Amino acid sequence: MHTHDSVSPPTVPCADMPPADLFAQARTANELRQRLGGNRCVFARSRRLLGTGTWQGPKDAADSVVEESDLPALGGLDAAWAAGAQVFVGASLPTMSAALALGMRGQLRVPYEAGEAPATREERLNAVEAFLHACRERGTPVEAVIPTPTGEPMGLDTLAHFAACGVRFAGTAVVADFARLGHRLAQMALGFGANGLYGPIVSERALRLGANANNPAMTRKEVVVFIAGAQLQPVERLAGGRLEEVTP
Repeated sequence: MHTHDSVSPPTVPCADMPPADLFAQARTANELRQRLGGNRCVFARSRRLLGTGTWQGPKDAADSVVEESDLPALGGLDAAWAAGAQVFVGASLPTMSAALALGMRGQLRVPYEAGEAPATREERLNAVEAFLHACRERGTPVEAVIPTPTGEPMGLDTLAHFAACGVRFAGTAVVADFARLGHRLAQMALGFGANGLYGPIVSERALRLGANANNPAMTRKEVVVFIAGAQLQPVERLAGGRLEEVTP
């Protein structure tokens, strides 16, 4: 498997980077994606353990997820694990280490903020890169990174960050959170190195009207069309980790 050690760290692009440089970075990220895993985008239906102790999402979901923000109300990581959470999603490196040690799968949020100093972002990416390498060396690799905006995501800045993550973290899935990014920006991120989707996938949903206008949930069929629209092959992760290509 390709590792970070064989990839030269890129210069982290920013929102005002020249378009030619941004798209060159995207091409590099996409080429690495193609070389390491094919022209695919993986999604899975998941249920989420809320802070109330109840589950949100389909009972037959492939993934049982707990978000870092729900841990305090649940009584901590051990309590979430005991309740059946199998996937930890969060930004805390120490908590991620603890989750991996328990046997959970880990999806690491990599925060970024529009307008932050390039040196700040570079330092954060360096720390994440070192962490991913250490986890692989221990035999408990992080499954995916999820670039996550702090505040409102800005288009070019978000795409630049995805491209940088796609190059810097080659060999680890780069996942677009369509609930946090919005559908349009998440789909664009699939052209900038992302090879996975995360967010609420439901059996059916009400029309996006009135109070439901901003509901980010998509049906499985919508997700498949969404991925195919980005010129990628939809692949569903099923229970037990089995991957299955889906025809749009």
